[in-house]
Amino acid sequence: MKCQYSQLRVRYAETDAMGVVHHAAYVPWLEVGRVNLLRDAGAPYTTIEARGYLVVLSDLHVRYLSPARFDDVVQIETRLVTLKSRQLAFQYRGVLLDTGRVLLTAQTVHVVVRRDTMKPTVLPSDLQTQLQPWLDGGAE
Repeated sequence: MKCQYSQLRVRYAETDAMGVVHHAAYVPWLEVGRVNLLRDAGAPYTTIEARGYLVVLSDLHVRYLSPARFDDVVQIETRLVTLKSRQLAFQYRGVLLDTGRVLLTAQTVHVVVRRDTMKPTVLPSDLQTQLQPWLDGGAE
């Protein structure tokens, strides 16, 4: 099972009046992990989009477990858990790097659509092949 590890440092602008990371700030961190996983797998978003496809978010679930604060270093662990012809799903764990404390768990589901019509379509087989080794738990 392959996992992509992305590290980021909490920016002051991501914190709220209580001095902790605002719940909405975590969602872009998931995107960082997902984009890095696709790039590492040899199927970067830029390639997918250049070929006329988009990977559109259709579902997002986040469970917040512990706060992060300004200047903390966070590691986002990203796994591809579903690889279907028209759908991808990713699972994430956000971990405080210096302590290993889990900050959040999350899952996103994405539908492959044609860029010109925004209608669901099949991800080209060569891109599916690029992603297959990154699939956690076998093909679906």
